[in-house]
Amino acid sequence: MFKKLKTKFVLINMGLLTAVFIGIFGTIYLSTAYSMEKDMRMQLWSNMMVAPQQKPIPKNDRMDMTIKIDLDNINEIVAISSRLNTDDLDINNIVTKVINSSKEMDTIKINGESFAYLKQDIGNGKRIVLMSKSFQQEMLLSLLKIFIGVGLLSLVLLFFISIYFTNKAINPLEETFKKQKQFIADASHELRTPLTIIKTNVSLLRENELETIQSQKKWINYIDSQASRMSTLINEMLSLANLDANRNKEERVNINFSKIVSDSLLVFEVVIFEKGLILEEDVAENIFIKGEQDQIKKLISILMDNAIKYTNKNGKIGVSLVSERNKAKLIIKNTGEGIKKEHLEKIFERFYRVDDSRDRGTGGYGLGLSIAKAIVDDHKGKIHAESIINNETSFIIELPLSMG
Repeated sequence: MFKKLKTKFVLINMGLLTAVFIGIFGTIYLSTAYSMEKDMRMQLWSNMMVAPQQKPIPKNDRMDMTIKIDLDNINEIVAISSRLNTDDLDINNIVTKVINSSKEMDTIKINGESFAYLKQDIGNGKRIVLMSKSFQQEMLLSLLKIFIGVGLLSLVLLFFISIYFTNKAINPLEETFKKQKQFIADASHELRTPLTIIKTNVSLLRENELETIQSQKKWINYIDSQASRMSTLINEMLSLANLDANRNKEERVNINFSKIVSDSLLVFEVVIFEKGLILEEDVAENIFIKGEQDQIKKLISILMDNAIKYTNKNGKIGVSLVSERNKAKLIIKNTGEGIKKEHLEKIFERFYRVDDSRDRGTGGYGLGLSIAKAIVDDHKGKIHAESIINNETSFIIELPLSMG
């Protein structure tokens, strides 16, 4: 599909460029031809009034390519004047053609060469002025060759440029489309598992319709558990969809980032204590950013939840917030197994799991960090991860400070 789209885009682009080139070069060519024709007419009239010059020069000199022929009242040749060598021209035939023509000014062929002529009555006779058009024609032919050469070379160059920019423009769309397809496939897979479990347990309940609710509590709890998993997954998918579409966007206001971080950490203190972990915090006061409070709270919640899940037994979680070069810098660090280098760039992709079995054990879907990245991007910030294997993992978030 995208290959056809690229081809169509390039063809349309080249068609438009070709039309523009033809339009520009055609206009220049026609205006040049018109200008040369107009100039020739002026030279014919000018030469009609100039006294004859008898001194001949070689025929290839293009300074003056006119021939003047004076006729008497019976159209007999009285005088011929030209700076061209006219020995090889049939002057009588030329005079006959011009006299018999009904047009005062026109073009005739002489020995295969085009001449423009002008005839006028003067005194008791006529005067005919002829001017060779070969120089004009050669100039126009050279101009046409230049236009064709330049046009073709430009179109070839623009063809490759068009392919480059087409790929640059469409490749992100293609990548987005592929990710969307993968997202739908992964979401379908994630939903299929709890649905299968729910259907299986419903079948078990139907087979034991006479049993009490208490006796079948196990199956009911399974159904409730999987329904909760589906609800969590759907809510996370809706969060991503809303962030992608910039929906439900509240007005951006100045918020105390320091206070939000500190308040969020209070929520997790109990869980951290129960798991036997150590929390170290270094949160600078009165750091303000412009954003949406609920999204920022969700961002901290996702990263803290992630840190708690993957901190080793009796390990430590460190949270620091500082202002650095017009940016608020939040670092959430936890000790543990760490993340291999090849996974660091991919962990923010949707449904991506570093360890599939481990993430399933913690109840993760591979969407949390995708939502975190979407929130940071929405606030014009940056997020990345750093890790030392079997030591620690850090998530670093940079958000622009509020300017007031």
